[in-house]
Amino acid sequence: MKFSWALALCRCISGRRARRLYFASLLLLVAFSGCLRVRSFLLTRRIQAVLSGLAQVRVDQTTEEQLLKTVPYLVRSGRDKHEGTSVERFYSVQISNGDRGLEMPWVPRFLYEIWPPAFGDFPVQDKWAVLSLPLKAAYVLGWRHLSFAAGVMVLDGIVSRTGYDIEPDVFLGWPASYLVVARSAHGIWANRRLPVPVQSTDDQSPEYRFGPVAGEFSLFAGADSKIGVVYTPDAPRELVSHAFQVDLSCFWNIRGCASVRQVVPLLWADRQAIVAATAARLASPNPCPDSLLAARVRYLPDLNVALLETVRSRSEEVNYEGDRHRETVTDYRQKEVIRGLADGPWTGIHYRPAIPSPSPPPMEIANPIQPAEPKPGDRFLYFSGAHFDSCRIVPATPSAESAVRTAVPAPRRREDDVSWMRGRA
Repeated sequence: MKFSWALALCRCISGRRARRLYFASLLLLVAFSGCLRVRSFLLTRRIQAVLSGLAQVRVDQTTEEQLLKTVPYLVRSGRDKHEGTSVERFYSVQISNGDRGLEMPWVPRFLYEIWPPAFGDFPVQDKWAVLSLPLKAAYVLGWRHLSFAAGVMVLDGIVSRTGYDIEPDVFLGWPASYLVVARSAHGIWANRRLPVPVQSTDDQSPEYRFGPVAGEFSLFAGADSKIGVVYTPDAPRELVSHAFQVDLSCFWNIRGCASVRQVVPLLWADRQAIVAATAARLASPNPCPDSLLAARVRYLPDLNVALLETVRSRSEEVNYEGDRHRETVTDYRQKEVIRGLADGPWTGIHYRPAIPSPSPPPMEIANPIQPAEPKPGDRFLYFSGAHFDSCRIVPATPSAESAVRTAVPAPRRREDDVSWMRGRA
């Protein structure tokens, strides 16, 4: 009797009707997966069209009329802003599949409660681990979180700022993570909060810089989980074009998006090249060239430059958390304020024996500027108004002074204020 039940069950699950049901279910899954991927593919095509148009826009050159003919899907956002006699007008593009959430509304809620996501501490090390089982199944079938935003500001009929951002293919909640952020700027300054960070790599490539001032942020761990670039009108067009050569196929292919290396390989290569060039410069006999000093004047509207003269210097023992070492301490007198405002006092200034390394992981390297007890009368340029990783105090050679005095600062534009221009383009 038991054998007959087992035989009947075997025939039921392996019979012709069962095989047809299995085949139909498989076709249904394939069709559903195809629809999800086609949906993402079509959205990425729209994004590519916007990026292609933005790549042709020239800040301070492209007119509003040319912009609307070049970049598709732009819509007016907000009201015009009047600053004196100038008029600011804003355009934006939002392209998304609407899947912004940790649950899909068409999936029964109890499935999420049975197989909840494995959230731990942020930043997240493994994207796959934080997905609940229903989202994992949807991801395998082709579901992706897809969100793109672009913005353009027009000042008196001429484009004054452009930018875009792309979120990763998994949404982890607020604040939103960003995979790629790119925006233009004339200069980098902050109206409030902390001083603008100026990494050694920013000094290496001030007109095409990567890092915090771009406003990139990610809840995912890893140096390749996000990338942000800020480019100025002076940046080489070939480099700027790399910001718009974006590969979005990972949003609809089988494996998904694992790294910014897949999405913007040229941007990633540019950042690595700048890091390598920075390390080479800091190790060279001329770690703080005149061109670096002139670029600071050009792109940092908050910059202060003081010309100082050494009064006396000495070596003092410093006890920092039990670590005793000797540092050079110098007293200066101010000879002149070349740029900005003086922010002394100028006595008891410690020479930094180490500075942050330009290459990850975070570590320190020897400070390349080593004034071993400057002599009275020696002159130096002191840079403030931003947080400099290196070259904060440099010898005031005639060429260095000339570079700082003759450099022409970029216009101070409200849209370049990084204290509020973060995140969304």
